[in-house]
Amino acid sequence: MADRFKFAEVRQEVIEMLKKDLLGPSSENEILNQNPRFEYIVGMLAPQTSENDSNEQEVDGDASFEGDADYTAGEDDDNEPVFTNRFKTPSSIGISFYLESSTKSFNVDVTWGDYTKASDKTTNKEGKKVDVSTYTRHPQKETVVIDLQEFSKNKEYPLVCDSNAILYISKIGLKQGYTLVTAYVINKRKNPESDIAGMMFQVNLRAYSQDKMDIFVAEHICRKILAVDEFYFAQRPILGRGRGCAATWKANKNGRASEIVSTFIPEYEFPGVSAALEGFDPFFFSMRTLSVAKKKDDIINRLNVLADSYENWIQKKLVHDSKMDDAKFKKEIGDTVINKCIEALGRIRAGIQLLVEDDISFDAFCFMNRSMILQRNIMNFSKKHGAGIECAFRDFVDPRNPSNNFGWRPFQIAFILMNLKGIVDPEHDNREVVDLLYFPTGGGKTEAYLGLMAFVIANRRLRADENDEYNRDGGVTAILRYTLRLLTTQQRDRITKMILAAELIRQKEYPKYGKEPISIGFWVGGTVTPNTFKELEEDPEDPAKTRTARSKKNTIYKQLLTCPFCGKPLTEENFYIDIPTKSVSIYCSDDKCMFYRYKPSNKMKIPVYLVDEEIYAKCPTIILSTVDKFARLPWDVNTNALFGRVDRICSRDGYVAIGADHARHNRTEELPTSTLRSIKPFLPPELIIQDELHLITGPLGTVYGAYETVIEDLCSYTIGEKKIKPKYVVSTATIKNAAEQTKCLYGRKVTAQFPPNGFEIGDSFYIREVPVEQDPFRRYVGVCAPGQSVKTALLRVYSIILQSAYNLSLDDEYKDVIDPYYTLVGYYNSIRELGGAVRLLQDDIPDRIQRIKKKYGMSRQRFLNHKVEITSRMSSYDIPKKLSQLETPYTDKNCLDTAIATNMIAVGMDVDRLGLMVVTGQPKQNSEYIQATSRIGRSYPGLVVTLYNPYRPRDLSHYENFTGYHAQLYRFVEGTTATPFSARARDRVLHALVISAIRLHYPEFASNDGAAAIDKLTDEQLNEVKALIMNRLNIIKPSAKADAEHEIDDFISNWKLLATQSKELRYYVYTTKTYNRLMNTYGEVCTDLEKPTLRSMRDVENAANMFYYTED
Repeated sequence: MADRFKFAEVRQEVIEMLKKDLLGPSSENEILNQNPRFEYIVGMLAPQTSENDSNEQEVDGDASFEGDADYTAGEDDDNEPVFTNRFKTPSSIGISFYLESSTKSFNVDVTWGDYTKASDKTTNKEGKKVDVSTYTRHPQKETVVIDLQEFSKNKEYPLVCDSNAILYISKIGLKQGYTLVTAYVINKRKNPESDIAGMMFQVNLRAYSQDKMDIFVAEHICRKILAVDEFYFAQRPILGRGRGCAATWKANKNGRASEIVSTFIPEYEFPGVSAALEGFDPFFFSMRTLSVAKKKDDIINRLNVLADSYENWIQKKLVHDSKMDDAKFKKEIGDTVINKCIEALGRIRAGIQLLVEDDISFDAFCFMNRSMILQRNIMNFSKKHGAGIECAFRDFVDPRNPSNNFGWRPFQIAFILMNLKGIVDPEHDNREVVDLLYFPTGGGKTEAYLGLMAFVIANRRLRADENDEYNRDGGVTAILRYTLRLLTTQQRDRITKMILAAELIRQKEYPKYGKEPISIGFWVGGTVTPNTFKELEEDPEDPAKTRTARSKKNTIYKQLLTCPFCGKPLTEENFYIDIPTKSVSIYCSDDKCMFYRYKPSNKMKIPVYLVDEEIYAKCPTIILSTVDKFARLPWDVNTNALFGRVDRICSRDGYVAIGADHARHNRTEELPTSTLRSIKPFLPPELIIQDELHLITGPLGTVYGAYETVIEDLCSYTIGEKKIKPKYVVSTATIKNAAEQTKCLYGRKVTAQFPPNGFEIGDSFYIREVPVEQDPFRRYVGVCAPGQSVKTALLRVYSIILQSAYNLSLDDEYKDVIDPYYTLVGYYNSIRELGGAVRLLQDDIPDRIQRIKKKYGMSRQRFLNHKVEITSRMSSYDIPKKLSQLETPYTDKNCLDTAIATNMIAVGMDVDRLGLMVVTGQPKQNSEYIQATSRIGRSYPGLVVTLYNPYRPRDLSHYENFTGYHAQLYRFVEGTTATPFSARARDRVLHALVISAIRLHYPEFASNDGAAAIDKLTDEQLNEVKALIMNRLNIIKPSAKADAEHEIDDFISNWKLLATQSKELRYYVYTTKTYNRLMNTYGEVCTDLEKPTLRSMRDVENAANMFYYTED
């Protein structure tokens, strides 16, 4: 494969074509056949007129796409106002920068191009004489020496070469001994804008010192105040910003530069990171080595080397850093940073010591490594065998084959080690800590928490004891939650393979790791998988019911598209739905697969559960869920089973939740009479993992945080007087104020980020930035076209990128490196804007591509035959298909030309070949921008073109500060918000928490008719429910305790009143002809006493209509 620099070279070719087409010129003295006013869309200054100078701005809701009105509301619709000046071209641009007050002078170069029109006669194809115009470019340049002592505030410098081109300088003195200077160039020509002679093209400003000294100073130095988040980015200083353009510079190590330059198409190469450590071989933490119990001494030595290296780094890079000589820095920043690193080191060493002293923990550690290496082998085997390549699985697990070995990244094994103590010892303080795995996208976070899950599974089962109050052999062990369907779709394939690997090990060493299968349940929305088997019943006499049942069955078939072991595609014939036993058995149809149904040696089925009813009955080891699903708690007593709260087992159906109604089944022709026997409950889930924490914010985070009160309690048990809570692990690549957010969501007072920061953003020991000179990573390019509609700009950007990538694919020099840039991913902030792009791709862009091919003399034109949309409008079972399409290389005739998407892809879309994205409009949140653009350039140098809307102030601000913004990209991540017990949040969910707590804790209230028994609720039980909620409020919002308690009392009173009505009370019934109901679906018409209750955590905001009326 070509090296990364060759990919970067072809990427730069695309960028240069973009600049050439949008800005120009092709050469210093180019001659155009078209008016440059229409040939170029950026870099122009029109003559200053009263219209151009007008400060009046009109709101234009359609400035983006000029009246494209059809769109689907509801998916992140962008309602930010758009301000326009009727698409007028600006008449000035400028750059701002900082100087020391002692700086006396500097130079400014002003350059641009003028075009003159010439007409001539030529003969066309029909032999007729026609007028032909040409436009010749004339480069202009002037250097102006700025003497800052000549004026106090501002001064105009008419240029010698054109007195109507004005250089305008303003300065503002700052208290700290610095000066803020802004240099503008203004076009004051008298010609109308329609006259080409009045326009200035390719305008550029360059401010620099006369003697090449570094006179330009970083913004943070001028303020003398270094915020904590700013301190980490001191090596990437902000030295200027554009005014109507962007600014760029090259800073030295001291935060200074010798020149500031304007640019209309700015570029910034964002550095990649490496998780490799100097001196550590990639296989130093070999999964194979770490899985061999006989090598315990070697394993412990290797782990100690990691801890020792980290300690040495802390001493060298932090403790003995010269910054610590500054007492103020030491007190305000240094000591805190060092203490967090030392704390992480201590926890890592405690994990290692646990493995030394505790044989069960070490056994579980080896099991984890065996599961993970087997998972990786299964993944590689399924990729090849599933692609039709003949191969045997034994070749993938042969220890003599070096390609079958895999190594942990140091941060992954360190993260696992630091969590061991809090998992093994439930009474340890670390159990209460929320551990935040903070690592850039694509760095390997998933592998880290997969390993942690494998350890928890083995540790739990190895410690099973018949005399224990709880059964540890089985039950839900860990809950893994996601927020978006796309995340669940991609990640579950990897998790399923890990579960498969763990189950194979369990069977091989039966019964060491338990008698119960290790399995996984997909507990997701009712539109994705059925809730009950009753939904799957067909009725020959009821066609509508049959159609619905078959549609529901189809959702099951779409959940596993391929065998997770061998990779062979699965069809509906591989899913055996048995309604009488309420089970779905999944087998592979490949007779060489371990999960082939008719394999004589075994009848192993794939250990995956898809229907809610079966998930409750089987209590799978891992629950993979979307966060929405936990809104089911007040609605369904069977959810108790997910938290180990079972007390019976049915020989036909499986486990029965405490308090759930369950009768014995009579004998049938195929099945004997069922038996029902009492059992002890399972130990509750011990580990809760929340991926992409930054998405748990706003209304979703508020509702989620409230429900977590009950979820945590259901996952808790007691040892003596101590309440043992589950371990929380969360992960993200973009977050700020994590401690505050986790406190609101989980009620935990301590959050530990791993890896903790060092003194530089580019080095935390476990993560190191790789200089772009050594390894090109992701290049951001900005385009903003004032004077044009965003529709026009988008048309131009898409067209030139698509055609230039295609043209490069025909070049023998680049044909092996063009694939990452062949499929253009278009990112949009709303479906409305995406809809406008769909129409452009159908008509206008192909027409423009044809013109580009002719204009630049390219040999062939690109045709856009393959396009997809990735939005929330697509069904869940279409997601894997579209992801597969994205993986198709350009050499395949079915390769995608474009994939346009909304924030559906902002997280969780991991397609290695993608290297090109165009972002239309700055996303509302910087975390979304980072997450979305991180989909690009995962394996090859990426290219992200951000197209800014000049009529949106926020877009324009990001464009003008392009270089500084991207240099400190992670600094600008917004703090997330969640207010679980605010007044309006309590209106939505407080009663649901009370119902969940009563119904799932006390068996007499569990069944549907238990709602009528509310009078039997004792004061002690009510006080326990109140205490559960009040204890959470003590941490999150103490000021709301009195109101919340009053609201609980009111709700209980209303509940009791409803129970005394003439109709019997149920928690929920579809109609109220026979019974009253305590709950009704939120959004439906409710009576005064029944409570509107959420079935989803997303639909929490009421729609509001505004009407205009006049009084008669």
